[in-house]
Order: sequence, then C-alpha cells, then structure tokens
Amino acid sequence: MTTDVNQQRIVELTLLLLAAFITCATVAIAAVGDQVEITWRVAPYLAALLILWAVAHVTLRQRAPTANGILFPIAALLQGLGFALMVRIDPSLAARQTTWALIGVVGFFVVVVGIRGLHQLRIVRIPLGIAGVLLVFLPLISDSDPSDLEISLALQLGPLHVVPGELGKLLLIIFFAGWLADHRTQNTAEFWGETLRIEGDRSRFIPLLGGWLITSAVLIFQSDVGSAAVTFAVFISMWWVAVGRRTDLVLSLGAITATAVLAAVSVPELQNRLTAWIDPWSNPELGAAITRSSFALAGGGLTGTGPGAGNAEWVPGVTDHFAFVPVGEELGFFGAAAVISGYLLLAGMGLRIATKARREFDGVLAIGIAVFLGGQAWASVATTLRLLPPSAMSLPFISINGSALLTWNLALALLLKISETVPEASDQTTVLPGIKLEAERQS
Repeated sequence: MTTDVNQQRIVELTLLLLAAFITCATVAIAAVGDQVEITWRVAPYLAALLILWAVAHVTLRQRAPTANGILFPIAALLQGLGFALMVRIDPSLAARQTTWALIGVVGFFVVVVGIRGLHQLRIVRIPLGIAGVLLVFLPLISDSDPSDLEISLALQLGPLHVVPGELGKLLLIIFFAGWLADHRTQNTAEFWGETLRIEGDRSRFIPLLGGWLITSAVLIFQSDVGSAAVTFAVFISMWWVAVGRRTDLVLSLGAITATAVLAAVSVPELQNRLTAWIDPWSNPELGAAITRSSFALAGGGLTGTGPGAGNAEWVPGVTDHFAFVPVGEELGFFGAAAVISGYLLLAGMGLRIATKARREFDGVLAIGIAVFLGGQAWASVATTLRLLPPSAMSLPFISINGSALLTWNLALALLLKISETVPEASDQTTVLPGIKLEAERQS
C-alpha cells in the first residue's frame, strides 16, 4: 500500500511540475509579444496559482493518498494554459481569475477533507437535488436577454458574473446518482438471480422525466443548444448505466427530439441562433463571433502563431464561450489537439474510475461527472468550430469563468475522492462484494 501511495503522489508531483513549467513558459513567451500588455504585475498572480497547486498536492498527499495521480495535473495544466492565454488578452483578468482559483481550491479542500465518505452525499441527496433545481432554473426567471450570448446562462449580481446553472447541474448529478444507484443494485441482484425481474417499477422513469424537463427548459427558455445537449447527455448516460432498458431509451430520445423540433419552429430566440449558425453573415450580433473565430483558427495553421502573437481579442466572448479560439490560433492544430486530448484523458479517467467503483452510488456519480466535464468541453469546442449553434458553454478550466471554475474544482475533487476511497480491484466482481458473497452462499 505504501508503495502505491508513493507512486501516485510521485506521478502527480512530476506532472504538476511539468504543468507549472509549461504555464510559466507560455506566460513568458506571450509577454515578449509586440502587442501584449503583460507586465510584472501578473507575476504575483501566477505565483499564487502555482502555490495553490502545491497546497492542493500536499492536501491530497495527506488526506487522499491513494487518489488518482493524473486527474489533478491535467486540470492544472488546462487551467495554467487558460491563465496564460486569457491574461495576455486582458491582463486585468489576472486578479479576478486568481481570486476565483482560490475559491475553487477552497471548495476542492472542502470535498477532499470534509467529506469522509461519499455516503454522506447520498444521505443528503434530496436537499442537494432541490438546491440544484433552484440553481438551474434561477437564470430562467431572471431578466437576462436570451439573445445576448454573453449572459444567456448567467446572473449579473453587481460586479459579479455568476453562472449558477453549472453548480446546479452538479448537485442534480449527485441527486440522480443516489436515485439511480438503487436501480443499479436491483439490476445486479437480478443478474445474480437474487430477485425476480421487476418490470412494474415505474420510479425508473423519474430521472428520465427530470432530465427531459430540465433539458427542455434550457432549450426553450434559454435557447442554448449546447447546454441542453450536455444536460441530456449527462442524465441519459447515468440512467442507461443504471437501468439499461432499450424501450425506455427510445421513448426518451423521441421525447427530447420532439421538444427540440417544437422549440426550433416556435421559439424566436432559438430560431435566431439557428439562423446565425447556418448563415453567420445574416446576423451580425451572433454571427460575429462565429465568423471571426473561423478566421482566427485558420490563421493558426498547424503550429500556431505562438503565445501572444495572435489576434483572438477581436472575437466576442473570447475569454469565456469562445476560449478555444486563442488555443487554436496561438498553439495551432497540434496544440489544440493536445488540449482536446487532455479533456479526453480527463473524461476517460473518470469513466475508468467508475468501472473500478465498489459502490453503485460512487460508480454512477463518477459517470455523471465524467460526462459532465467531457460534454462541456465538447460543446464549447463544437460551438467554436461551428458544429453547434451559438452557445454559452465555457471551456472547462481554461475559460475565465469564476463561478464555473468553482464547479469544475468540486467535480474534480469528487472524482478524486471516488478514486481514493475505491482502490483498484483485480477481480471486477468485487464491485459489489455483498451481492457476490450472497450469491455464492446461495449456490
């Protein structure tokens, strides 16, 4: 056990040092650009970011010694690249992003240190679910203009730009993971022959109905196809792993398709976004970001213009919703592919952790979080590449979106907690040891 602990933390420390080197090098290269306003005033904020990473590593070593050693360095590297590329566009963002990074690390500590067992979350899943619904629907009842891409899923609280829906989705993932874990346990018991197959349990439709309603609300009232797609993908993935009934899946896909078609023909704001997506030149307000991002990405080529040598600042929303633009322009195709590979690795490690989980709740929760992070990255990149209509999805850990950064840190901490509490098992049937032992006794 001691060897495994040391190995995980040594791997983590080595990758963190590499992430810190890449971040500092990117900032340094960007700072020497002719049109860049990065000064030495950014250095303290960069140092603070590196210190936060070091403190998080020490905390994991002390409180979660067997946690996965790859997840945190990947997130740190993405955040470091985001800091370097976004701060060079607007140096005044350094203080705000560092402050939110501190808040995010505090939330990270609360999960890693404060939650001794994930069963505590399952116990309070109902209050968390209620809070999640309120946070998701809060922007829907605000006075925000859905046609304004900059605030479509956000609340403006004085100087703060808050996106409560991201945290709300994470809380709903916890709630539905607790609900679906019961169905997963029942399905496993049926597989082992402990119980008869129960076709009349209608409660399995509640997560599907909840996911459909939330997705429909985002699609109809906020006209955000990307956010709706990610929301539906998260809930349907969790539900499929836990329940796995094809007929129900077909009905759910039919319902969301009907909702999407109905919204496309009856919601003016969504029609505007679809029109801007098909013909960006016809809608200067929404199409400007699409057309300009296409020119910026094309200018990056294979190897990019280099940090600080791009012109991504002329793209609306470049530090948040279109944060992939400076990645593709300044790092080029190869750099953008590396960043996308980082997200794939982050989501893949989350799914791998889910397959190793010994408890149903942990496994379903890990699946939801992995799809949540991977889906957000996909939606943000797809919007930039014009594969989705204009969306307000932020690129995880790279975008300058403080409240969303807090949510991403909480999600990352939960994944690490699952990997720490559930070490790898050589025998996959130990995922449910209680059911296996009971089945063996009966045989």
